[in-house]
Order: sequence, then C-alpha cells, then structure tokens
Amino acid sequence: MKFLFYLCLILLLSSCRKENNFADDITLNFSKDEKLTFQEFNDELGEIGTSLLYIGESKPQITIKYYRYILPPSLPRLKTRGHTDAYSIVRQRFEDCNQLLDKSFFKAEKIQIFETKETFYNLLNSKNLSISVREKDTIPLYKRNCKTTKIKNYKAFPVFIKNISTKVLKIPIDAQGVDLYISYNNQLRYIRNSTYVIRGSEAQPIRYFELKPDEILVYSYPYFKKGEKTKAKIKIGNAASKEFEMSIDENIIKKIPEGFIK
Repeated sequence: MKFLFYLCLILLLSSCRKENNFADDITLNFSKDEKLTFQEFNDELGEIGTSLLYIGESKPQITIKYYRYILPPSLPRLKTRGHTDAYSIVRQRFEDCNQLLDKSFFKAEKIQIFETKETFYNLLNSKNLSISVREKDTIPLYKRNCKTTKIKNYKAFPVFIKNISTKVLKIPIDAQGVDLYISYNNQLRYIRNSTYVIRGSEAQPIRYFELKPDEILVYSYPYFKKGEKTKAKIKIGNAASKEFEMSIDENIIKKIPEGFIK
C-alpha cells in the first residue's frame, strides 16, 4: 500500500511540475539600471523602431537590441515634371529619421525581405510554430521619437516564437507587432495600445522574411497601464500561445473599436 501511495504521489508531483519549453533556458541581457515607463495610449505615433529584437538560432544568452525597422528596400524617388512624388518624400524622411537611431539600442543590419502574391498567413499554425510568453519578465522596449530624437524605454514582456517544422516559414512583415487577444465580455478580443495602423492595398504583394527550422524570433510586447486582470493569448496567424493572465486598464479597451484589424 505504501508503494502505491508513493507512486501516486510521484505521479501527482510530476503532473504539477511546470512543463519545460524551448524559451526556459534563454536569458535576455540588458542594463538593469534603466528607468522604464508604461507606454501611453497612442504613444507610438511619431515613434520609430520595431518590437523584434532577435531572429536566428536559439542560444542561452541574447542581448536586447532591436531591429530598426522591417521594410523592403527603399524605392527610387519618382519625378514628374520636376516634382518628387509624395510617397518618396515621406519614405525619405522616414529613412533620414532611421539614421538617427542610436547604435547601442538598435541593430545596424537589415532583415532580408521577400515578396509574393500568394496568401500564406493562415498557414502559420500550432503544427509549425510554438509560442512561449514570459509575461512576468519585464524587459525594455526601445522607441525613438523622430521630432524630439529622444529614446523612450517602455516596460515590456518577451514573446518567443520557434519554427518547429522541417520547412522554411514565411513570416509577414506586419507580424513585427505580434497580436494580443484578451478575454473581455466573454469573448476573445484583439487589443493593442494604439489606434494607429498602416493599411496596404490588396493589389500589393505580401512582404515577408524567412524563419528556418529550429530558428526563433524574440519580440517584446509593451505592458498596458494596470487595471483589471484578464486572460490573454499571443497569436500569429493561426498559431497561439498558452493562456496567461495580464492586467489592463479597461479605458484602453473602450478606445479600441470592436473588430479593429482582426
């Protein structure tokens, strides 16, 4: 009887033990002396910098340093009767602002961007992507304001995404801001800390970068101002993380129209 008792106890303890995943042994290095603040609603308007801090092979130590931006190569300026088109002017200003990004916070290299007319976003699922969220780990998210040139250090948490398939996966560039869904009014609702979005034309090709088998992506997601606790998930395509708990001010939820960019 004692044997059966101890056997049952061991099985119970084993089942309660936290399930190990690929992100558990990864340490994110950054200065612990930095003063971090909450990102205000719509703060990202006029700010530059992505939330992607790493792409490549999994390794035990990763330094937090963000990619400047994820965009295709800049187009040559188009001139008509001596005038430059508006898009090229805006894009050039964007590129000029990009040159101001401090090398200590942002990577100098760019990600190779590809284009296709085939829709593939829904092909990303739990069979080829594993998502791990460390919602209790506070890390810095760096952004730079183009007007003031000031670096902002936001409170964020890391999101790890791994290619668990044997194929090279296409990751759309609009995935640079991973999707957050929360439980609100008994529904799973898309939420973000901004109403700002750039919409592309359906006629335009889909731009993406590649993620090789066993490679990982590490993103950061800014914390919301504290409020009621709710259940949440991180999603990319049809792949989703396990459910976790987070705090969010209900006033932020009310500012986002239902169904916004789902």
